[in-house]
Amino acid sequence: MEYLQMLDIHKVYESNNVVALKGAKLEVKRGTVHALVGENGAGKSTLMKILCGLEAMNKGKIFINGHIVRIRNPQDAFRFGIGMVHQHFSLAEDFTAAQNIVLGNEPHKGPFVFKKRILEIAENLYLDSGLRVPLDVPVKALSIGEKQKVEILRILYRGGDILILDEPTSVLTEQEIAELFENIRTLKKKGKTIIFITHKLNEVMSISDEVTVLRQGETVFENKVQNTTKEELAYHMVGERFSFHFQRKKLQRGKILLEVQNLSVMDTTIYKVKDVSFQVHEGEVVGLAGVAGNGQLQLVEAVVGLRKASSGKVFLCGKDITTLTPKQRRETGLGYIPEDRLGVGSSLDSTIAENIVVDRYHVNPFSKWGLLSKRTIESHAAELISRFNVKGKVRSLVRFLSGGNIQKVILARELSADPSVVVVCEPTWGLDIRSSLAVYNFIEDLKERKKGVFLVSCNLDELLHLADRILVIFRGSIYANLSNDGSLTKAHICEYMTGTRCDFREVKSNVV
Repeated sequence: MEYLQMLDIHKVYESNNVVALKGAKLEVKRGTVHALVGENGAGKSTLMKILCGLEAMNKGKIFINGHIVRIRNPQDAFRFGIGMVHQHFSLAEDFTAAQNIVLGNEPHKGPFVFKKRILEIAENLYLDSGLRVPLDVPVKALSIGEKQKVEILRILYRGGDILILDEPTSVLTEQEIAELFENIRTLKKKGKTIIFITHKLNEVMSISDEVTVLRQGETVFENKVQNTTKEELAYHMVGERFSFHFQRKKLQRGKILLEVQNLSVMDTTIYKVKDVSFQVHEGEVVGLAGVAGNGQLQLVEAVVGLRKASSGKVFLCGKDITTLTPKQRRETGLGYIPEDRLGVGSSLDSTIAENIVVDRYHVNPFSKWGLLSKRTIESHAAELISRFNVKGKVRSLVRFLSGGNIQKVILARELSADPSVVVVCEPTWGLDIRSSLAVYNFIEDLKERKKGVFLVSCNLDELLHLADRILVIFRGSIYANLSNDGSLTKAHICEYMTGTRCDFREVKSNVV
């Protein structure tokens, strides 16, 4: 008998009349890793939010151990041992990892909290689970992978038996993914049940015991992983035979578009970026690889104007933009697709149309004589919604879109602005196979149109697919500048990412 059953689940969002789930079902055995897959907007996250008490279903039944249960809120879910690690973490950044683990349920007597006991509890949890993380360090100083571990430890602290991981590998490096999978196997041995939401079919085959496929709100396929193939899963996800075939176009490098000279960035009292120099030419995709926390974020923010550089220069199309505001840099021809799509890349309480024209609403044809042309704005948005296959309408609030569809809205805005250079961070985070291929083709289109792309990604396969050159950053410095000539491997890149290899002659000879 299945440990968890969700049967005939229906969900309609009344605010925009979107049907998210149409009789979906999910059956999960105890002590297994169960993959839940589907395209963006298929209903995966909605189904799991219902299980966690974050959304109310319109119809359906949930059973645990054969008994029907009512889950009306997250507290109910916790009582049944259910917890979810979302794509976007909900941690108190200034608190330590240990404090975050017990937050809301601290060991105390009256008004007095036992600080020593907090650390003891956290230590016992991470030793038992294998989820090792610095416990007395503020969360804001941790890598993405370490923050994810803190979220999992929070669930375990509250007695979690069913752990839902929503796109857990989206922004993890190869090393962090391997470590996460080892942690999942350890939790499984201890009797925990893992529901693993992902678009990456290689991961489904690697870590999962069983798989369920959702398409357009319905369950269309269930099977043991050992009895299926990636091709079969891809077919059920999209409803047709689909092959991920991508061929990078030959590099035809033109003039320099983006040039960073001896850039350094200080965060409080520590240099996060140290004397970095590189160039991006016309028709070139330059990638940046590195373990999270090695200065990628600070480097990108200094280039796009969200952070002040301590020293150095940034040039765009020959113009010094070092002291320009983000708005002025955009007007000069710099596009930006940020990693943080909720906090930086979009306005959740605005419509899709408003998000698409947020940087150009004041110019013709969207505005004339100080008056907005709503018809023109919505027509433009509708065209991009169709072109980028966004599951939503021009007046839909971005808040109600899936993570992947929010990413598509950001891509639509940035890539339709005709920038000279686009700084692209984790462009396929949370995107399904077909959407990822579309993004790759859009980036190739930029390259063919003699634009420059600076691509920051933790996905080494993505960098090898797209980048003509790959810079590797380690502790704020560029350790290598590697030509992606077909012989470059992930293992080679990882040697530089972990600091086990550094050849400054290679760096100097490749920066042109």
